[in-house]
Amino acid sequence: MIKHYRSDFGALNCPVVCRIVGDLDERALQAAVDHLVVRHEALRTTFHGRGARLVQRVHPPRSLPLTWADAPTGESPEAALARELQTPIDPEQWPARAGVWRVGPTEHLFCLNLHHLVTDAWSTGILLRDLVACYAAACGGPGVEAPTGWQSSRFAQAQQELLASDRLARYQRYWRRQLEGSQIPRLDALYPAADTAAATDAAATGAPTQAAQAAHASEAVRSVAAELPAATVAGLRELARREKTTLFTVLLAAFHAQLYRLTGQPDLAVASMFANRSRPEVRDTVGLLAGMVLLRAQVARQPSFADLVRHVHGAVISAFAYQDLPFHLLPTGLVDTGGGRADDVMFNVMSPMRHDLTGGGARFELVVPTEIGSRFPFELALAPVGEHRVQAVLFRAGGWADPALGQDFLAGYLDVAATAAHRPEAALPTPGQ
Repeated sequence: MIKHYRSDFGALNCPVVCRIVGDLDERALQAAVDHLVVRHEALRTTFHGRGARLVQRVHPPRSLPLTWADAPTGESPEAALARELQTPIDPEQWPARAGVWRVGPTEHLFCLNLHHLVTDAWSTGILLRDLVACYAAACGGPGVEAPTGWQSSRFAQAQQELLASDRLARYQRYWRRQLEGSQIPRLDALYPAADTAAATDAAATGAPTQAAQAAHASEAVRSVAAELPAATVAGLRELARREKTTLFTVLLAAFHAQLYRLTGQPDLAVASMFANRSRPEVRDTVGLLAGMVLLRAQVARQPSFADLVRHVHGAVISAFAYQDLPFHLLPTGLVDTGGGRADDVMFNVMSPMRHDLTGGGARFELVVPTEIGSRFPFELALAPVGEHRVQAVLFRAGGWADPALGQDFLAGYLDVAATAAHRPEAALPTPGQ
């Protein structure tokens, strides 16, 4: 099961967290949560067994009781929420918990905490939208709801149909051509020797090592964060528009350039999670539909950042077309992992979503928590906020023993992005530069 694949305490939680401002009707909020459970079968699906024998069981709808609490004396509501986010969920028992913390008379923190097996980042936007609509309906409003499309079990059936068709061989041929001979970035320079050994042990056993547990116990910093300046964001968006590509592609190209500068590896493949929702039937499905792809760039062959963007654009477009194939079904040995895993280095950009919704006289503001960390050894996650802001968070599973190492990498990434935004035809930074 996924917890045997990679586990980092609360990193397998995928919550919906929002700040609710206004007069909150407790009974209406409970009714809204219960309606979500009825509406989306993923919220009442448990998992049993592991590997090829993993079975999902969809249960009849039942109430998901809200836990209402004030933070303990001397602790902020945000700290109490962080503790909840770091507490694992057992998907064999039930995939969801829900709680509310009182911040003030007209302000609350709400958390629908879900195991990652039943949700993904795209699903978060769907759940927030439906929560507000259901709350508005429970308060006496119209509460118009969008159609759900397929449930997650129907999506699983569609995947089985793909694997039984001739498309499987065609997809495998594509990924073989695309990835053969590439390398995973080797980032040993970012880790002290003891931490590198701990990460290797964790990858081999699939379980937290004593070192990782100690880092958790001492509340090691799981992430470092920064924000791209507005002028940089504007320049990157303009570059994307001029090259007829997306902001995702431009941000990914900057990641490749920074990795090349750090490692000196000329041909790099980094992992990313694609939403896997090209079919209209799954646009409103709650579930773990996202799939991992590897995005290759032969960085050293590109004369400038603009050339790198064009090169990466081709890889992204092709990966989008072939994203339906689960990564674990690819032929082994395609990529030189250096003894690690193909997803040791991860790059993700959050899909744009509504962060501020109103219903039933209250405002629901989405909060993107960083306390849950990441189940990957090294993950750069970027969150566009409107047109002018991009927040960057660099995660390390188990925590950063020396946060300055992560901060240095993030500062280098921001430097590459700023140069790309203002001088996209300039030569790429060389290793060690």
